[in-house]
Amino acid sequence: MNLLTDDNSEIRWKLRSLPPSHYIFKIQDFSLLSDSKAECFESADFQVGAYKWKLSVYLGGNKKKKGDGYISLYLLLSESNELIFTQEINVNFKLFVYDYIHDKYWTIQDDKERRFQGVKREWGFDKLISVADFEDESNGYLLDDCCIFGAEIFIIETTSKGGCLSMLKKRANNKYRWTIENFLELDLPFEDSKVFALRGINWYAQT
Repeated sequence: MNLLTDDNSEIRWKLRSLPPSHYIFKIQDFSLLSDSKAECFESADFQVGAYKWKLSVYLGGNKKKKGDGYISLYLLLSESNELIFTQEINVNFKLFVYDYIHDKYWTIQDDKERRFQGVKREWGFDKLISVADFEDESNGYLLDDCCIFGAEIFIIETTSKGGCLSMLKKRANNKYRWTIENFLELDLPFEDSKVFALRGINWYAQT
């Protein structure tokens, strides 16, 4: 199942047997919680890499994002992280919903890397599943009023190194060696070298 988010990135759904490798968030008494006045429920902190994260679930939809009537699910960079103002964390992530009928996990991800920072700590899906479909036990998302979500996070480190290759021209030989034999036996006050050429100009040396 492929859908589009509001920023036109594609959401891909895939069923797999392996559970999420980083975090599993089980919600019990779903019906009581969904009927409560609380709009959002957050998991405890969990750590992946050098950072702490949370899962955030809106059982009746995130109304601020026009998700009313849907389950909204987000990955949240925890406030317990001490980040400098300009710090950014680039991430690829997958979120999960357990399917009790098939005993497998639906993986949900979009096709973009997401940038977490101090002013933008939350990314995810405003309209993950309609509440009506989620509450229908024949779809496998709920069993005995319980549901399970999960997360896998892949942090893109920006510690790459690089190099540069350049071709250098061979320098011209701009030297001339003049060897004077029997220097002390010379009678002339000056001795001239042979004429030699450097860079197209004729030269000679004199002692």
